[in-house]
Amino acid sequence: MDQFINYIGETLHLDAEAAMYECSDKLPLYLRSGYELYTLKILNVKCLLARPKEPMNLTAMRKQIGQMRKLTGLDCVLCLESARIYTKEKMLSEGIPFVITGRQLYMPFLGIAMSQTGMRDIPSISRISFSTQKLILTAIYDGWTLLTLTEAANALRVSKMTVTRCFDELQALDLPLLMTEKKMRRFIWRNGRRALWDKVNPFLRNPIVLQYRFGEQVDVGTAKLGGMSAICHYSMLADNQFPTYAVGKGATKTLAAGKLQLVPDGEAPTMIVQVLSYDISYNDDAAIDPLSAILSLPAMDKDDPRVESAIAEILEDCLHD
Repeated sequence: MDQFINYIGETLHLDAEAAMYECSDKLPLYLRSGYELYTLKILNVKCLLARPKEPMNLTAMRKQIGQMRKLTGLDCVLCLESARIYTKEKMLSEGIPFVITGRQLYMPFLGIAMSQTGMRDIPSISRISFSTQKLILTAIYDGWTLLTLTEAANALRVSKMTVTRCFDELQALDLPLLMTEKKMRRFIWRNGRRALWDKVNPFLRNPIVLQYRFGEQVDVGTAKLGGMSAICHYSMLADNQFPTYAVGKGATKTLAAGKLQLVPDGEAPTMIVQVLSYDISYNDDAAIDPLSAILSLPAMDKDDPRVESAIAEILEDCLHD
């Protein structure tokens, strides 16, 4: 358990007092034999660290962690050597505290205690915000290596408060993209574009918030190509018979006016218009940026070997160093 305890203390920059849980004999046999149990004290907050002795599925761990919390009266933190992306996302969304040594720490019950000491409250998040996603993708395109918060705000043309929230999210997700120097946080990454994409990809989201399947031509003005049309624009893949465009959130009211003919799923539309949650300046104004285009594709499209090949081509082109 030492590796988990040390990782928690080093990550939070706090003294962590740990000892073997002394009341294991009061727990049911399957709990005390199935877990290595320690108590951990940080900022006068005591919790229970529970490391499964054998591989266990999330359903079983969820139930047993709940039982231990009820029986001990302590918040219970799962200590895992590794976890699948799906498992981590479910634990985050369900508020299950966990630590994956050297990778990620999620202990939301410490938030109040840390804020009471004047420290920054670590946010409890289940998925990345679009602002943070835009920051990360911009860092990839522009090859950021070391930027202050102010420099990042200027690069993104947003407020310092927005970037502060983005940095908080990166810290909460335990992504190795921040360094603290004299109480000042900076964005840092020196391993290249491809390595950064591979590191953050599990946390990124589909940037499309709404989609309209029109049965008639709609004037989209200077809208950029989006979705599959953008993928085809950046590769040798032939586009669908119907084009896909991407517009900003400001166009939503016009598109949802109610007088336009919409086509249900399963029927071929005349065109598709997607509402994009953010816009990233890229060196090609004809289409949305390629990484957002990839993220906007549904899993079914990505499973197509032709699309898979096109995505590989695009990544090779835009992630080279």
